[in-house]
Amino acid sequence: MGRADNAWSRWVVLLKIILPLMALALLSSIFLLSRTIDPIAAMPFTEVDVEDRAREPRLTLPKFSGVTNDGSRITLDATEMRPDLAKAGKGTATDLRAHMILQGGDTADVAADRGQVDTAAGTYELTGAVTAVLSTGYTIAAPKMSGLLDAVQLVATGPVEATAPVGQITADAMQLRSDPAAPGSHLLVFNGRVRLVYRPQE
Repeated sequence: MGRADNAWSRWVVLLKIILPLMALALLSSIFLLSRTIDPIAAMPFTEVDVEDRAREPRLTLPKFSGVTNDGSRITLDATEMRPDLAKAGKGTATDLRAHMILQGGDTADVAADRGQVDTAAGTYELTGAVTAVLSTGYTIAAPKMSGLLDAVQLVATGPVEATAPVGQITADAMQLRSDPAAPGSHLLVFNGRVRLVYRPQE
């Protein structure tokens, strides 16, 4: 019996030596056999000219939204916007788009090649092939349109060309604004030399 106890004791002592050595060997193999990681290569980079961004700061895919006094909603977004360093809240935008949801449920979508947004003054301006599409059936084109961020007001300066449910309209200017005589309603007004080519629907 004593001989068996001695054998078992020797095995225990031997295992106390072998098992820690095996654990150390396994741990060291993790570090010795692991691949060398390049910390620079592992960092994700975007194709952005850092020096150009520092010299001319800009915002990518900016979005502005607000609610007017009568409950209508206005959203502005662009592909890119460059802030005016001389005036806070003002900047020039590329591919500027305005989306209005009027209180009555009608919508107006305006798009232009470029424009300006002035959050301090609460105004925006679209220039360069400006097109406004109204859910009431009007499509209006003009060289320039401007609006407010806190009220439903869209002003187009001419020449203005519009496709309407009743035909073709040309004018010197156009206004989309709230109707003071009927809260919640809106007026679409063409000004100046207005010409309508009536085309009745079949």
